[in-house]
Amino acid sequence: MKKLIVITPGRTTAINLANQLNRFFGEYTEIKSFCLEDDFNFDITNSLVVISSREAIDERIMALMDKGMDYILARRVINHRYIEELLDLPRATEVLLVNDRPETTRISISQLQALGVNYIKYYPYYPGKVSYPKLDIGVTVGEPHLVPYGIKKLIDIGTRQIDVTTIIDIAHRLGLMDVLGDSLSSHYFNEIVELLNRISDGAKEMKLISNRLQTVANCTSQAILYTNKEGNILLVNDLMNNLLGFQEGNIIGKNIRDSLPVLNKLDANNESDIIKIRGKEFFVTRNIVEGRGSEEGRIYTFEKSEDIQKNEHEIRRRFTVKTNYYTVDDIIYRSDIMEKLIDKVKSFASTDSTIMIQGESGTGKELIAQAIHSLSKRAKGPFIPVNFASLHINLIESELFGYEEGSFTGALKGGKIGLFEQAHGGTIFLDEIGDASLEFQCTLLRVIQERQIRRIGGLKEIPIDVRIIAATNKNLEEEVRKGNFRSDLYYRLNVLPIKVPSLRERKPDILLLVNYFLNKYSKGRLVDLQEVLTVDAIKELYEYDWPGNIRQLENAIEYIVSISKTDKKVEKADLPDYILQNTINHGDLILEEVLGENMVWILDKIKNLDGVGRRYLAKCAEEEKVPLTEGQIRNLLNTGQSLGLIVSRPGRKGSYLTEKGYIIISKI
Repeated sequence: MKKLIVITPGRTTAINLANQLNRFFGEYTEIKSFCLEDDFNFDITNSLVVISSREAIDERIMALMDKGMDYILARRVINHRYIEELLDLPRATEVLLVNDRPETTRISISQLQALGVNYIKYYPYYPGKVSYPKLDIGVTVGEPHLVPYGIKKLIDIGTRQIDVTTIIDIAHRLGLMDVLGDSLSSHYFNEIVELLNRISDGAKEMKLISNRLQTVANCTSQAILYTNKEGNILLVNDLMNNLLGFQEGNIIGKNIRDSLPVLNKLDANNESDIIKIRGKEFFVTRNIVEGRGSEEGRIYTFEKSEDIQKNEHEIRRRFTVKTNYYTVDDIIYRSDIMEKLIDKVKSFASTDSTIMIQGESGTGKELIAQAIHSLSKRAKGPFIPVNFASLHINLIESELFGYEEGSFTGALKGGKIGLFEQAHGGTIFLDEIGDASLEFQCTLLRVIQERQIRRIGGLKEIPIDVRIIAATNKNLEEEVRKGNFRSDLYYRLNVLPIKVPSLRERKPDILLLVNYFLNKYSKGRLVDLQEVLTVDAIKELYEYDWPGNIRQLENAIEYIVSISKTDKKVEKADLPDYILQNTINHGDLILEEVLGENMVWILDKIKNLDGVGRRYLAKCAEEEKVPLTEGQIRNLLNTGQSLGLIVSRPGRKGSYLTEKGYIIISKI
C-alpha cells in the first residue's frame, strides 16, 4: 500500500495534520510529514501526497507533479470542538485572528463566520503585517507562537483539520473504503450526534450547530432527517429536501408525525423498515440519540431500495474475482487436428505475447482463450471478455478505457474504471475484433503499442499490464485487402495465430461431444447415443455439415433429449428440420461417382468402427451380398490409404478412417 505523505508550509501544521491522519490510517500505512523547509526524501511512486493548501505548492512540488506524483489538495475546516471559549465572548467583541499567512488567516475568518460565530469582529494578523489594532484578545488557529506582544487573553482553537470529504478521498485512493467505510461513517455521524447534544436555547450556539451540522450532513450519500425527542424536525440535508420536495428550511420546526406520518410504524421493536414515500420505496433506519442518560432526539436515514440493489450488484461485479475458468481438460476431443491445436495452446500459454484466434462461430474460441489464460502465469489474475459485436460504437471507448466524473452527460459520479484497467495483471479477451470500427482500431493500436490507456475526460496516462487475446470469425487478411481492417493492427494482433477447426474438420470428435451433451442435458440419465437414436438418425448427425459447429450440435442434442422417450429411440424423421433439409447435396453425388460405390461401402463400414480387418469386411460383404472378395478389399484399402482416407495398422488392429476420410464419407 502507498505511504501517506503530508506537506504543509509550516512544521506545526504538518505535525498536527499528520497526527489527525494517523488516527484514521496509521494502522494501515506509514505516515510522514514535511514542511517547505525540509528536503523531500520520499519515493513518489509509492506515496500518496496530501498537500495542506495551495500555498504549500512550490517549484519542487510542481516538479514532482509533472513526474506523475499522486496527490490530493486537502480541504480544511475549523475544528468545532475547540471553539467553546469563543462562544462565550459577548456579541461585537473585537479579536485579533492570528495565522501564519494572509490567505490562511482570511480562510479561517470565513470558516468561523460560516459556522455561525459571526457576531465577533475579527481583525487579521500574520507575520509581516505592520498595521493592526492593539487588542486584548487574540484567537489563533494552532499558531500561538505567532501572537504579537500585548495580547492579554489568547484563545487557541487548534490547527484547521482536514475535512470529511478529503478523508474519504484518501481512503478511496488507498483502497481502504471497504475497511474504513463504516468507521468513517460512524466517526462523522458521532460528530453530528455530538453537535446535536450541544443544542441550547441560545441563538448563538443554535446557529453554530445548524451550519456545522448542515455541512457535515450534506457530505453524506444518504438522505438524513433529525428530530428532537418531541418529534420536531431540527435538520434535514439536501438529499432529504429533494426526496420530500420541500424548499430548503421549509420543513424545519414541523413535527414528523404530521409531515411524515408513515414513519410512525418505526418503534422500539422495529428500528428499520421498507417505507413508500411519494410512490418510491425507501429503506429507512431510525437511531436514538442519547445524551445525559436519556433520549435527546432521533436520526432517520433514507436509502432508495433500487440504489441498495445497484450498489450490491456493482460491489459484486467489481470485487468478485472469477477463478473457475476453463482449462484444456474441459476441451473434449480425440482427433489429430485437435491434438495439434492443444499442443500449440500449451506452448503459447507459457509466453506473454499477443494471440489471434480465428475460427467459425460456435467453434469454442473463448474456451480456447480461457484455457490459455488458465495455463499462463496470469492464471490468478482476471480474465475480462469484450465482445465487439455487442458493443455500440459510441460506448466502446468508455467501456474499454473508462471515464472521469463529468466527462459527458450521464457519466457516473466518481467516474468509471474501464475493462482494460479491470484486466490489469490478467488477460483481456477481445472477441469479434473484426467488427471493430476503423476509428477505434487506431486507438486500440496505440494502446497495444504503448500499454497505456487514458480515461475519457482524463489527463494522465494509466499504465496497464495485460495479456491480449483477440478472436474473430472473419478472414482478417481478406478484410485488410478490402480496407475494412488496419494492416498494422492485424500484424500487432497476429503474433501467435491459432486456427480453431470447424466441427466438420474434426468428425472423429462428434461422438464424444454428443455423448457429453447427452449426459449434460439428461442430467446423467443418458450417456450413449446408441441408446437414444436409431442407426439412420446417427448417420444423419455424422453426415450433417454443422455450419453452427459445436454450439449448433449442442442445441441439436438438447432438442433430442427433450423429445426422447424411454421406450422408443429417436428416428431420423424426428431430427430438427435444419438437419433433414440439408441431406441432399448434388455435389456429394458427384463425389460418390468419382470414388465408386465399392470404395464408399468400405469407408462407410470403417466409419463407425475403431479398427477393422479385411476378413471382417469380407464377411460383411458376403452377408450383404456385396460382390467383393478379400483380395479386392485389400486393394481398396491400399487405394484408400494412398488417397489419405484410411490408415492401416499392423497386426489385428485393422484399418480406420483419417480425418479426411471422415469428411469425405460425411459428404456422401
